[in-house]
Amino acid sequence: MNNIIIDVKNKKYESIEGEFFPISWGIYLHHKYETWKYDAYHEKNIFCFGRGVLPIIGGNRLIFSFRSPLWEGFHFSAMGGAGYVFKNTGLKNVAIIGRCEDPSLLIIDGEGENLKIDFMEIEESYLKEYKSIYDLNQYILKRFKEKNYRAFIVGPASLNTDMGAILSHTVKNGKFVEGSEDWAARGGVGSVLYRAHNILGVVYYGEKGSSKEELKKQKELEKKLRKIVEDYYNNPYIKAILEHTKKYRYNEETKTGGTFGNNYHYTLEITPIFNWKMPYIPKHIRIKLHKKIMEYFVDRFNKEAIEPKNWTHCGEPCPVLCKKYRKGLKVDYEPYEANGPLLGVFDIYATDEIVHKVDALGFDAIEFGNLASWVFELLDVGLLKPEEVGIDKPIFNILDYKTDEDILKNSEYNGKLAVELAEIVAFNKNEMGKILSKGIRKASIILNEKFKERLKDNNLPFNKFNDYGVYVPFGEQGSISPTMYWAIGNFMPYIIQGKYLTYYQCGVFLEPEELAKLSVERAIEEITIENLGICRFHRKWIYPIIKSLVREVTSEDIDLDSMAYKLINDITAYDKKLGGYPPYIDSHRVKDLIVAGAEEFGNDKWALYFKEEGENKLSEYLRRVMDEYSNLLGIDWRIK
Repeated sequence: MNNIIIDVKNKKYESIEGEFFPISWGIYLHHKYETWKYDAYHEKNIFCFGRGVLPIIGGNRLIFSFRSPLWEGFHFSAMGGAGYVFKNTGLKNVAIIGRCEDPSLLIIDGEGENLKIDFMEIEESYLKEYKSIYDLNQYILKRFKEKNYRAFIVGPASLNTDMGAILSHTVKNGKFVEGSEDWAARGGVGSVLYRAHNILGVVYYGEKGSSKEELKKQKELEKKLRKIVEDYYNNPYIKAILEHTKKYRYNEETKTGGTFGNNYHYTLEITPIFNWKMPYIPKHIRIKLHKKIMEYFVDRFNKEAIEPKNWTHCGEPCPVLCKKYRKGLKVDYEPYEANGPLLGVFDIYATDEIVHKVDALGFDAIEFGNLASWVFELLDVGLLKPEEVGIDKPIFNILDYKTDEDILKNSEYNGKLAVELAEIVAFNKNEMGKILSKGIRKASIILNEKFKERLKDNNLPFNKFNDYGVYVPFGEQGSISPTMYWAIGNFMPYIIQGKYLTYYQCGVFLEPEELAKLSVERAIEEITIENLGICRFHRKWIYPIIKSLVREVTSEDIDLDSMAYKLINDITAYDKKLGGYPPYIDSHRVKDLIVAGAEEFGNDKWALYFKEEGENKLSEYLRRVMDEYSNLLGIDWRIK
């Protein structure tokens, strides 16, 4: 039995025949159950997850797929290491449908001869006092620490917002492994699990595949896969892996490791700051601030995480040890960037407080940080009032960050405001918290109407709330925050955004057809890797030999490229059935990031086009990108 659908309302499951990769499993069921007919929080919005299929290092991710309440279309999110224990259940893919009568934990027990599912109801009184995702984590640990278990759970943000994430933490010898926590966050995955199905988390364990015969068979397969790697790279297995993952382990050139340590060496003066206001900030000031990021962010990180080698992995044995931690906190680039420089916070210690709060509440840290930076600017320009939001006005003027003393003092001040805002949004503490819990674009639609008289102020930089927001739009109201790079491909309304299914190289401005071509190449590679449950940090060494590896495991000559194109076509067909489409960009800030990018990144031709023809030329650029993107993928995802 590889695949099951669990009806959590009636507390029973059925087996589904067939071989499915995780995302293929999700989109298959969403079509089969016609989930486009229902609201994102309807119990029929089936929640799917599945594990990696290749028994190699980096091959044990757990992939979630669902209809997103934020993006509003089909989406997926990945979690490192969680598939390593999940394989002990004997399952490959699971789907959840229906709604529990009471908030519950779903238990998947694969220890016996037959699979068992059970439910642990959580008292309503517990939820009223539910303040931190780590409390539920400890609650589960106490009850299951005698098992070789793993769990993934949601936090308070999933109960009340569209931005809820899912946390999973490695357990070893009855204790959590410091720094090994991992998140599936994009698209409101945790919000769907709880608000559609009343499930707070899934606990799983088992002993499948532990017999001598099965273990022998598994080792033989692993040996064959290692040989494929070694023959291709003419190097021992581990050496081949480490040579292609040095950014995530340790890079001798930058003298640091992980995404946090290395990315700031690459983003330099185009690092997103102050709600993406880079187009309006002189380059010499951005260079000065970036030096402070290196001093107060990266140097402190290096001393406290890299030098003492506080490195670990996500739960599957892996020599890359990409998890870098300090002061009990795992430190990655995007959560710290979105809740740091993007908020006018340039001190890692102030950002620690924000990220720890955002994580404890169970937010998608990227989505929340991007939302908070938008709110900060709205407060700064006066479109929102402190008494309406529930926090004081932030310090968001670049002129107030002249000295080191200013930078550290203002970082601490803004950091405290961000922590307060996170609580307001997570618990819907006031009317504004409820509005903001829907994400930037939906909140903008509400605020444009609510404060339409306020928008008539001619002294404002822009005349709509959405004009200050940075997001990729989908359909009438859907949106998602881009990844934290000033990259033109991040702002295109592709079929999946907020992940890496685009050309996300920052500092480059390409011809529209070339951008589309490279974005499609990246989309095919990324969705293939994700659909196989492979960690993208291993993509450089795996992708060139992925067909050989899959052939060895499946004994079939699967055309992975055709499978990826079909997957994207299936997602497009699904999104169109629910009324989705790629809208023209409706944020002035995003338009400015694209237009300014031409000059900033040295494309004189397009910089002149934009200067002379403005919006007309921008419209042409966007439409040409989306036309070529559609042509190359064989879909109709053009801007109308």
